[in-house]
Amino acid sequence: MPSPAFPLRARINWPALIMTGLGLTLFGHGLYMGAKAQLAQALLSKTWAHTLKTGKFTPPWSSLDAYPIAKIGFPDQKKSAIVLSTDSGQALAFGPGLVNDAQSGGSLVIAAHKNTHFKPLKTLQPGNIVTLETVTNKTSYTVTDHAIIDTRSDNLTLPALQTHQTTQRPQNLVLVTCYPFDNISFNGPLRYVVYAKAVTSS
Repeated sequence: MPSPAFPLRARINWPALIMTGLGLTLFGHGLYMGAKAQLAQALLSKTWAHTLKTGKFTPPWSSLDAYPIAKIGFPDQKKSAIVLSTDSGQALAFGPGLVNDAQSGGSLVIAAHKNTHFKPLKTLQPGNIVTLETVTNKTSYTVTDHAIIDTRSDNLTLPALQTHQTTQRPQNLVLVTCYPFDNISFNGPLRYVVYAKAVTSS
């Protein structure tokens, strides 16, 4: 019997094909988010340099609902990022954001995405230094502890301001990102929280 001109059509494994497509979509989305975040940081850095020079807070482009207020640095990881004035969904797509409704008792709370600007949190250890530059000063913080909280049942615990502190600089820095780090999903209930305490100011 002569062989057919074309091979028999292979049976398509639709579940595997769909899962592969979904994986590629998520991977591409992650690359897009990372590229957008890096490009935005270049623009934010220019705006932050202008803010340091003039003392005027301005958004880097008109449609952004936030403006640069500080620069956070992770010297041990050789990473840094410009911090924005709010933690709205739009702002966090471009940089770390100040959690305005969480400020209390001398603590400054900053949030960012785990796969971009707060990726260094994964390797921060007690004793590591985090720096925060504002228009008036630059403060170094030493990491003291970390915690994993479930937002469905736990609230963010903020360190209390010690009564003998008189400086207006935030004495405690609290950094928040999603958890776990290696999970490709976003906006889950778990948060990774890093606590740091001011050690020097200039």
